[in-house]
Amino acid sequence: MTEFANLPSADPASLGLDPDRLARTDARMAQAVENEEVPGVTTVVLRHGHVAHHSSHGYLDAERKNPLPEDALFRMYSQTKPVTAALTLALQEDGLLYVDEPITKWLPEFEGRQVMSPLDPPNKVRGAGLLMGQTVPMQRQITIRDLLTMTSGLPSFGNVPSAMFPLLEPVWSGTEFGVLDPGQVDTERSEEDHIIAMAQLPNARQPGAAWEYAMDFDVLTVVLERATGRNLDELFQERIFGPLGIEGCGFYCPPSDAERLVTNHHWGEDGGLNAVERPENSHKVRESLGRQISGNGLDGGVLMTPAAYARFTAMLLNGGELDGQRVLGRKTIELMSADHLGALCGTEIDLVGPGYGFGFGVSVRRRIAGTPIPGSIGAYGWGGAAGTYFVVDPVENLALLFFTHVFMYQFNPAAYLETDFEKGVYEALL
Repeated sequence: MTEFANLPSADPASLGLDPDRLARTDARMAQAVENEEVPGVTTVVLRHGHVAHHSSHGYLDAERKNPLPEDALFRMYSQTKPVTAALTLALQEDGLLYVDEPITKWLPEFEGRQVMSPLDPPNKVRGAGLLMGQTVPMQRQITIRDLLTMTSGLPSFGNVPSAMFPLLEPVWSGTEFGVLDPGQVDTERSEEDHIIAMAQLPNARQPGAAWEYAMDFDVLTVVLERATGRNLDELFQERIFGPLGIEGCGFYCPPSDAERLVTNHHWGEDGGLNAVERPENSHKVRESLGRQISGNGLDGGVLMTPAAYARFTAMLLNGGELDGQRVLGRKTIELMSADHLGALCGTEIDLVGPGYGFGFGVSVRRRIAGTPIPGSIGAYGWGGAAGTYFVVDPVENLALLFFTHVFMYQFNPAAYLETDFEKGVYEALL
């Protein structure tokens, strides 16, 4: 039987999942909506090529109480990265580029870069030495691999002295993540505008020295667009969405689809949910493509339905192919989902809990011991700033997907619904 996401479905028990435990987890999702923890939530579980569970609770808009439809469009934010990584590897399979090539092949603006030299303790905050030109030459060029693994060393608010923040502001301003204009989107600036501004600054670290959350995938976006002569939305449609049979998804939606776009919410000072971007005032709703197309996920990232992301995830779980359409080679998926940090800098990443390395656009689980959530070594996935999240577990032939729409959801200490969902799915395995 074919149902959700045009994928075959089956009874959870026949797929090795305890139906009662899945129901218990789904009840937790429904209760979260009733408790006004989230405006709405959609969850999906895939196993052995079948849909074992899919459910939606709540609303597109917490105040208006309009029901959350199955085909709601969610802002993927940083969960755009895995799609961008898959596209990059598809272009490598074409021979158009290779991950170890320097980005200066397409971005000559990044030639001759300098790197901030280590600061003595008194200047780590004030940065007086930095502003006087305390830099050293870059030991090697930034490569596409560095961007895919987020080890490029590009400057960001998390890895430079606070004295340098004004220099970073032209890079991040208008992306919703600017310090002086948080939550604001400047529709007049393009992705390339931000990246050219970035090229004027020194690197924070030598390439390959550490994993850090910066604008690596924004730089990668411009590399891909210059290498192909196409914008990222067109590339997504042609190389990822088209072969997967995904329609009606992209970086913008036409006014005719606005009623399916979720309202973006934010935490209020009282802990409640406030609407901050509704379809009628969203830059994401327009007749034609705008200038804010970020493979990193800035400006909301790509818009996708749970069914669309489920099909993308099913392709990953199935070794690069779905319904007879091959998007990537099986070994390419293994390359994408391998932990590359061990070979680069050896560090664990600091955004998804202990025990994770990083592949190409996805976190990769390294260990079970010392972590709070069941799972498998080698499971991989990523999330987005509005509370979306997914995991692909090749060991269990399992994928789980979580969707909500609260900007910066994961950074609220009281918000852990996606963790409850992941925990509950693993606890339901027979």
